[in-house]
Amino acid sequence: MKGQTRSARSSQLAAVLVGLFAIASQAYAQDIAIVPTLRAGDSFQLEVIRIRENSAQPQQNGKSTTRVNVLVLSSSAEGSVIEWVPGATVFDNPQVAGNPLVGSAAQALRDIRFQLNLNADGELTGLANQAEVAPRLKTVVDAVVRDLAARIPEDQRQGFLSLIGQVLSVDVLIASATRDAATYLGLNGAALAVGQAVVVDIEQPSPLGGDPLPAKFSVQMVSATADVASLKTTTTYDPAALMRLTRSLAKQAGSPIPPEQFINLPPMQMSDEGSFVFDRKRGLMREVKVNRRIAVGANRRLDGWEIRLIDPR
Repeated sequence: MKGQTRSARSSQLAAVLVGLFAIASQAYAQDIAIVPTLRAGDSFQLEVIRIRENSAQPQQNGKSTTRVNVLVLSSSAEGSVIEWVPGATVFDNPQVAGNPLVGSAAQALRDIRFQLNLNADGELTGLANQAEVAPRLKTVVDAVVRDLAARIPEDQRQGFLSLIGQVLSVDVLIASATRDAATYLGLNGAALAVGQAVVVDIEQPSPLGGDPLPAKFSVQMVSATADVASLKTTTTYDPAALMRLTRSLAKQAGSPIPPEQFINLPPMQMSDEGSFVFDRKRGLMREVKVNRRIAVGANRRLDGWEIRLIDPR
């Protein structure tokens, strides 16, 4: 899917650029490469925790937890194919669990077998079985949309269908599932020395499609031992691009912002902060934490991901 492809490409771009900078800095004698050890038949399990805190809707705050089973289908010098299978999603906030949009989107991905292509350095390059996955997701989405639309008054139904078509589209669901994978695999291919930091310009895909969002991405190798390597990342998004995204979102939701009001909107700020712990002996990322913070005027929102290795065997 187009949106998923842009997401994968942007993650690759960051890692590739990091690798290029590391190659150009061969004076560093202790470069540490973040390359996973993947052998056909290997399997492991991850716990994916998503955190949401919104000052404007505190009643929707909470966490969701999903177990993901990963199986290495094939591996060679050219790359690997892994199977990424999300299980059931459990919400700690009953009000969020009862939200038909949130709950349906999460459960639609359950037991879908996403086959992901990785290059020789373990970087995500795309979805191998898109033709198989898309029709199955579409069947689930169509059933959910019909059920939800039946509950909406007829005079509001068209606007609702337009909005839910974006929220629960097949493209968005695939992007959601592969985003978890892209987050877990995001630093694969990086090679840096302890203390080395790299800053590059990248473009991240817009959640609404269209023009990508310019951003600055930085990564630093914080520490390393024989057992683990720890890294930190930050991504800061261009404020002008975020304002254009705000206007586009309002328009697609059926509430376009007049130009005279748009110029008075408070600026939006968005940044990501990540921490990664790579298990050098197991050849797998042990823990990933990424927090996305969004601020618009007095409103604050946090979207967080925590991905932990449960069983590497």
